[in-house]
Amino acid sequence: MQASELLTDTLPVLSLQDSLEKAVDFYLDTAVCHLPVVEDGTLQGILPTDLLVNVPDKGLLIGSFRDDFVNAFAFPDQHGMDVFELIAKLSLTSIPVVDEHRQYLGSVITEDLLLRLSNFYSFKQLGGIIVLRLGYRDYNLSEIAHIVSGNDARILMLYLDADEEQQQYRLTIKLDTLNLAPVIATFERYKYIIDYYRPMGYEKDDLDDRYGLLMKLFDL
Repeated sequence: MQASELLTDTLPVLSLQDSLEKAVDFYLDTAVCHLPVVEDGTLQGILPTDLLVNVPDKGLLIGSFRDDFVNAFAFPDQHGMDVFELIAKLSLTSIPVVDEHRQYLGSVITEDLLLRLSNFYSFKQLGGIIVLRLGYRDYNLSEIAHIVSGNDARILMLYLDADEEQQQYRLTIKLDTLNLAPVIATFERYKYIIDYYRPMGYEKDDLDDRYGLLMKLFDL
């Protein structure tokens, strides 16, 4: 899933000559507060309209708010997860997509992206979460995968977060099982530090029941 597959042509585009009033109207109509500013086909930046709603003079031109523009964009061949990471880092409700000449191609709306990501198997599949804390030199993905598979489980998703100050990683693993006890026991035997895991044993049956009800609700 690349950014080019997520483009929408329904998001309004602003120009430097448009008024702030027009931008605010777009914001109220679409609930998207980060709107692309484009001049002669070239992206100028993103206008954070929500921050400017309370500016008294709505007749001011968008060009007068250049210092407030967010300078962020994605390329069409970037993966959806890369786009999501950029959106999350900057707390954006949309992000423009440009070519190598910064020509505007369209925008990815955060809500649409989240909907697409939610349809990924790894998100829809019920499973347990384990978070490991390990030093930079201790990160061994093949060993971690071997521990998981050795307990008849599969890794659905991995997320690695670095703590540069502590020189450590926090590795979040989603598995295809709620029975985490044997996996956790093996990690502990291999001297891994477990920061977090869910479900606990007493939560497993309740989660199974709730998931079953949810799947019936959606006819899945």
